[in-house]
Amino acid sequence: MSIVITTPTGHIGSELTRRLLEAGETPTLIVRDPAKVAAAKARGAKVAQGSLADEAFVLEATKGATALFWLTPPKLDAPVFREYQRRLGAIAATAVATNKIGRVVNLSSIGAQLPSGVGPVSGLHEVEVAIDRAAGNVTHLRAGDFMENMLNFVGSIKSAGAFFLPVPAGVKLPMVATRDIAEVAARVLLDASWSGRRAVTVYGPEELSHAEVAAVLADVLGRPVGFTQVTPDQAREAMLGMGFTADLVAEFLEMYDAFSTGRILQGLPATPDFRGTTTFREFAASVIKPRF
Repeated sequence: MSIVITTPTGHIGSELTRRLLEAGETPTLIVRDPAKVAAAKARGAKVAQGSLADEAFVLEATKGATALFWLTPPKLDAPVFREYQRRLGAIAATAVATNKIGRVVNLSSIGAQLPSGVGPVSGLHEVEVAIDRAAGNVTHLRAGDFMENMLNFVGSIKSAGAFFLPVPAGVKLPMVATRDIAEVAARVLLDASWSGRRAVTVYGPEELSHAEVAAVLADVLGRPVGFTQVTPDQAREAMLGMGFTADLVAEFLEMYDAFSTGRILQGLPATPDFRGTTTFREFAASVIKPRF
């Protein structure tokens, strides 16, 4: 099997690479900086150096591939974020169609079942549609909120003893560790028994509210940790202050509203297709606590 992996240096891609190597595969890793995957190369992985935004390069790097793991990486400085997502989705679809790649596993998100109203996740819906048009066999992994996203709040927890979002404290959302997403991706890529176009949901062991997340963090870290719901205007000012473009801020605020209203889960099955085994408590102890 010839498997191509995009974003092999990220949380999911690096773990997926490790799992495929352990399974005896020799994946091809698409990466900008080969030095970042030197260890994987030493273990047998192949390396293709270039950018996912370069269509000619992606076409060349995926020649002969029988399977592709596609992840549309965020580009926070893109002038128009959705246009950037559409561009990469089109490149993925062209590569799949041109090179007749037999199987595709595409990392998507909860909310991507909706064509609009969920901010940047709506862009992942468009990526799904583009790949569906090109691929005969594709699995879209609609994952819950990454537990790793909580690492963005380490600074505010250290300085203010709290983290802040424009989402009600009691709204429960699916969370999942990226290691568990990688496990599902590896399982699907190595499984030759499935066919057709499908979307599967990937959650962690339980859904949690931000208030519950704060309580777990306080217990694990042994220090007070709170959660404060801020207004959309406060969130907008904070994100603009962090250097986000006005376009991306508007996208994120739409997504947070979808979280707040529960719209992001509209149309999804009540029970996920896959549940990871990593609890948020385990994640907090093994990944977040060392940052303190």
